[in-house]
Amino acid sequence: MVGNFTRKATGLVRQARASDVFIYNVNFINIAIGVAFMLLFMPTDAYPGVNMYVSTLVCFLAVVCCSLVYAMFAGAMPRSGGEYVYVSRSLSPVWGFVANWNYTIWSFLYIGIPAAFLGKYGISSLFRSLGAYFEAPHLVQIGDWFTSPLGVFVSGAVLIILYVILFSIGINVYMRLQLYLFILASVGLVAILVVFATYQGSMADAFNLYMSKLTGHPDAYSAVLQGAGPAPEAPGFSWHSTLSATTWPFTVLGFSIASAYIGGEIKGANRAQLIGMPGSLVYSTVWILVLVWAVVHVAGLPFLRALDTADLQSLGIGFTPTFAEIGAMLTSNLLLILLMGVGFLLWTFAWMPIYILTTTRNLMAWALDGLAPGKLSAVSDRTHAPVWSIGVSGLLGLILLYVYAYTPSFATIAGFFGQVFTFLLTSVAAIVFPFRQKAMFEASPINWRFGGVPVLSILGAISIIGLGLIEWAFLNDPNSGISVAHPTMLLINVAVFLSGFVYYGIVRWIRSRQGIDLGLVFQEIPPE
Repeated sequence: MVGNFTRKATGLVRQARASDVFIYNVNFINIAIGVAFMLLFMPTDAYPGVNMYVSTLVCFLAVVCCSLVYAMFAGAMPRSGGEYVYVSRSLSPVWGFVANWNYTIWSFLYIGIPAAFLGKYGISSLFRSLGAYFEAPHLVQIGDWFTSPLGVFVSGAVLIILYVILFSIGINVYMRLQLYLFILASVGLVAILVVFATYQGSMADAFNLYMSKLTGHPDAYSAVLQGAGPAPEAPGFSWHSTLSATTWPFTVLGFSIASAYIGGEIKGANRAQLIGMPGSLVYSTVWILVLVWAVVHVAGLPFLRALDTADLQSLGIGFTPTFAEIGAMLTSNLLLILLMGVGFLLWTFAWMPIYILTTTRNLMAWALDGLAPGKLSAVSDRTHAPVWSIGVSGLLGLILLYVYAYTPSFATIAGFFGQVFTFLLTSVAAIVFPFRQKAMFEASPINWRFGGVPVLSILGAISIIGLGLIEWAFLNDPNSGISVAHPTMLLINVAVFLSGFVYYGIVRWIRSRQGIDLGLVFQEIPPE
């Protein structure tokens, strides 16, 4: 199971700057997908009395301390591997490994899912918008094909393979590409905001004109509203619905911590991480609030509810329009349609390359500590890339992409519930780190105190409260796929977490028979 024990310099090179870290984390948060999820799912009858703005702000408050915990840990221990390093050195090796194992297993899954989003939400929406603009049915049919299981898998597989090749060349190439794509994707968001904010016409007229080009239906707007049926009587603002719906903004805002996993490749890690993690969270929260307001201001919640609820296939369209496609309905300017469509397309898969990097660095960290085959820590002398780990991550991503593409009932966000287990353990580690690793803490650049108490410990305690609220939301959200009444996904989340103990126990037993004490490895920070 485990090859020769590896304990050496990683071979990784510090190449990423503070601006790279900020963009990296904004990409991982993924503003556009967050807005798309919120507008697709939150206006439905499942959340009577929900306030999307309050849900977003509550989510921000619930996760900001976790973001700060990871940023401070990344400054104190600037190594790749994230909580694997932080928790193992603060609590114990087994807890560190289990926390990271749990996050990594789910990360393999989330290599496949955003790869699927490229065809399912990105290419399909763009081609349908162009089909309506040019009144070209064959473009609409191409878009529909990309929502089919085969279309989802093929487009996602090509994307994964391309990024595996790119990462094998080196992370510096990716960082340059990331900058260019981020600029173009951000221009797309600006275009969407401008179109919605300046639109003076009727949503009904715009939708009817758009649909008449696609299907010939003369009054699709009324048909959608009628097809959705009457909305339940509005109960006014509901804290229960608003809090349980924080799962949707959490799918993006909960993940401003991506750069922790490439900590060994960041220049000036302390400053870069403290800017890049919480800074990206603030930036993304503002964008989400503004975009949600802009879309709701024009489209209206009743129409968004109807789009989410009605049988759109009876009107001749195969999938629910995203907010970017709704934006395309509001303008006849081809350049704006392209900017919105291409920009949104680039956001659809922004998670994927970062999950590949995350899993490869975690596998590499395990191998360096003797918990995985030594080959996984092998780094190319020419490109400074862990090619074996990249290959394993890409292969597992392809397998799980196939599972997602051909399993219609799969709940996209169900695994986020399990990932919070990892964040909770890291928050506990933050509380005890200044006391259990006193010398390391005092020598670090984050040895701050408030009223004599380490700031890191205070943030860890508050983070636990916020993350507890998020877990409550998952258990109470009828669309999360997680519930006690229907416990299948809940039990899978628990099983993934507990399987880490089994793996660790087996490897430790093997190592002890080889005369290697794994406990000694964790008494120091991993090598550069």
